[in-house]
This record gives sequence, C-alpha cells and structure tokens, in this order.
Amino acid sequence: MTKSAPLCESFKTLGSLLAMAMLSPDSGKHNQPTSFFSSLPDADESAQSASLGNVLSSCLDMLKIEDPQVRKKAVEFVGSLPLGTVNAYGKWITAIKAIADSCAASGRIFSQSEMCDFLTVTAKRVDSKRAGTKAVNDATFHIYVDIIENYLEADDDTKKHYPRIIVDTISALDKGVDTRGEAVGIFSIDRYYQERKSTAPAEDPAASYVTTPVGESRRQSTAAAGQSAPSYSDELVENLMHITGRSRKDLERSLASLQAPDIKKVNDLSVNYKRLQKYSRLFASGGKFKKEVEKELGRKLTDNQLQHAINSIKKGRTYIEKMLDGKFVAHGTHGINHVKHNLEYGYQLMGLLEPRKRRSN
Repeated sequence: MTKSAPLCESFKTLGSLLAMAMLSPDSGKHNQPTSFFSSLPDADESAQSASLGNVLSSCLDMLKIEDPQVRKKAVEFVGSLPLGTVNAYGKWITAIKAIADSCAASGRIFSQSEMCDFLTVTAKRVDSKRAGTKAVNDATFHIYVDIIENYLEADDDTKKHYPRIIVDTISALDKGVDTRGEAVGIFSIDRYYQERKSTAPAEDPAASYVTTPVGESRRQSTAAAGQSAPSYSDELVENLMHITGRSRKDLERSLASLQAPDIKKVNDLSVNYKRLQKYSRLFASGGKFKKEVEKELGRKLTDNQLQHAINSIKKGRTYIEKMLDGKFVAHGTHGINHVKHNLEYGYQLMGLLEPRKRRSN
C-alpha cells in the first residue's frame, strides 16, 4: 500500500514499522506500547449493549477528542441518520464514521500517532470471523505501515480526510461494503484504499447527512446528474403499514434510504402480499399447493424450484422488513447478499418479482 514498502516486503521490516506505530511518542522507550493500546475497553461488549449516543461518546473519549465543535457536529450527524443505516453498519462503524466526518468538516487534522490510534479504535469492531483471515489481518497491518511511512508527507487536505478513508476501508473489511454502499471484495482492499486516498478529499463530508444518509452515494450521484430521486406511492406506505405494523413516519424514513430498484421490489411484494398469504395457507395441504402454483404459472416446477419458492414465501414479511432496515448488506467479491439473492430467486419463480435483467457483453 506504500511506495517504499511493497506488499511483498519482508515480515521483519513490516513488523518493525508496526512496532513504531504502537510506541508512545512521549515515553522515549522502544519496548513499551502506549497505555492507549493496552487499555482499550471491550468494544464488542459496550457497542452491543449501549445506545448509539453512548457508543459515540465512548469513541470520542477513547480518541481523546475534546473539541466542542467536533463533538457537537458528530452528535448532529448521528441524529440525522435513518435506522436502516445504523442497522446495516452497526453502532460502532456508524459512530466512528460520524466522528471522521465531523473532524473533516471542522478541519481537524490528526497527528500521526492519533491516526494510528484512530485505526486501532475503528478496527476494534471488525467481525472476528473475518478478522481471523490472513487477508483481513494483512490489510489492516498495511494500513498501519502506510500511516507510518506516508502520512506525514501527505498534504493537509488529504490528512483531513484520512479518518474517513480509514472508516470506509475498515467497513469494507468488516461488511464487504463501504459506508457509501460500494461493494468491495476482500482482495481489492489494497486498490480501494489507494483510490479512496484520491477521491475522499474531493467530497463534502457533511453532504451525506443533509441530503443523503450514509451508504446512499448512488442516490447522490443520481441527483448530481440531474435525475429525479427514487419515489414511492402513498399506497405503498399504506400497504407496508398493514404488513409491518410500523408507523407512517418510520416507513417513509426507511423508504427514503432505499435505491429505486429496491423500492420497486418492496412495492411488488407488498402488492402481491395477499398471494403470499394464500400460498402460506396451502402449505399444509401438500400437493394442493404445487398444483395451484403450477396452474397459475402455466408451467411445471422442479422439486428444487418448489423448495426455493416455499422458503421465500415463508419469509415474505422478513424479506420486506430487512429491506426496509437495510440489513441485506453485500458481501464477497461479487458484492451480493446471498440470502437476499436466494429469496428473490424464489419470488421470481412465483412471478412475484421481475427476473433480474442480464447484462449484455
């Protein structure tokens, strides 16, 4: 990730660089890590049980950020986020993201040691299953190396956005998608990290909280291109109120955070929700369900297709609620959520959703 330290450099050299990152700048001792690294509280425990506001306050304290302006702006940022965004990325990444954006918007520049601390705090919440892989560990490790070797040489504008670059990269490592909603494969992290160092400084960190919640960069691009934002009907809201039992206000906030294709899927399924309920009642009758479905479709279904359809029908409401809450986070190198993909395949078999159009070469 650096010009002077390629990824294939000896582990001994990389280890020395990482050790430098963990030294206390004031101790003068080369064998003692800072007390900050050794005394971090258990992020898993606090983030799961605490409110988003408490997680934000905890992160600000751990990072020793006392600037009233930065703290106030971070609170304002998290207060403007829809629930779906928090559910999709988790309280920890959501809070750290707000801090990074607040610092950039306020012009706060971190010192080199503070950037190392920021990376450590951010990476504290990476899923242990993913963090246990060599690829994830190596990627985090090389970010430390990059900070040590290149951060001081960066211009002030890049330094101002470095925390945002770190958050997006760690989110990609943890979720397979950055905080703008862009899918990032685990083996593309190196390229992505370098690209964010070029693109992040050109962005307005506050813009995503004014017109576009975190993770909706595509909607922002659409608006910038002069196209209309995704819309939805009052009928859809009424249907969803009946299906989910949620308030109109909550549903409108959730729908506002979705992209146009996902709004259409939710709409199509809500319109066909009575069919889902009818099919559910036919499950108990065994062969009657198969005959009824094949009669409506005008074609035969294989046993495998039938099982897909049954599984999707059973989870109709779950699918709608997860879509509204933004819980179908893309994973892997292909940038898809396999649970969502399999459920949609079942709905497509039943004619409840339009089949996905294939891209032409």
